[in-house]
Amino acid sequence: MDNDYNLPHLLEITRGEIFLKKKDNNLVVHDTLVPGFIFLILYVIWALLVIYKNPFIHSFDQAIIHLISNNNPVNVAIATKLTVIGNTSTLTIATIVLFIGLLIAQKLSYAFFSAGLMICANGYNWITKHAVERHRPLVHHLVFADGYSFPSGHSVGSATFFGILIILTILLVKNKFWRTTLIIIWLIFPLFIGYTRIFCHVHYPSDVVGGWLEGTTFVLLGFSVLYHSYLKKHK
Repeated sequence: MDNDYNLPHLLEITRGEIFLKKKDNNLVVHDTLVPGFIFLILYVIWALLVIYKNPFIHSFDQAIIHLISNNNPVNVAIATKLTVIGNTSTLTIATIVLFIGLLIAQKLSYAFFSAGLMICANGYNWITKHAVERHRPLVHHLVFADGYSFPSGHSVGSATFFGILIILTILLVKNKFWRTTLIIIWLIFPLFIGYTRIFCHVHYPSDVVGGWLEGTTFVLLGFSVLYHSYLKKHK
């Protein structure tokens, strides 16, 4: 009899628990190993096309350069000023700030994931540049750039860093509006930085695409490691 009288109350608690679960888990996080390998394959294919100077790469570069290049003073001023966002020094400082911030917030796994991923992506990019040894476009550069051309270090660094921010936003930001807004903002940065590298004549478009593919590959595979080593155990 007591159970009958307590049934409405129990149902109310149960409904509340279900609601809370749905509310807290409104975004399901999945392993990114498969998409990571897909991007890895795409990156390898793209790199081989560049290394063996496939005619498609030449046509692709010429088409994008023709589409983007202009002498508009406003475009030149914007591109030459904002391309520094993707500089190694800028992203290094940003990574250190992010690392310290995550440590202060006691998100140790996220902190070491972020720093480790940036180190691995940029280290691998340095190795790739010296293995491929592709020279930069033989035209006047609007900003200083040295070293080899493929893949674009700015594109790799920005794709990796802002990819990390996208992952952290998905994991930490609960409000759907702000989560979506931030993800869109983080997506714009690598695209714009890649554009400035082509506009400033310091990279071929294929360098930039290669950098995006490489950075995205590292982010997806790196998140898969985080997912299996930490997130899956703390669901």
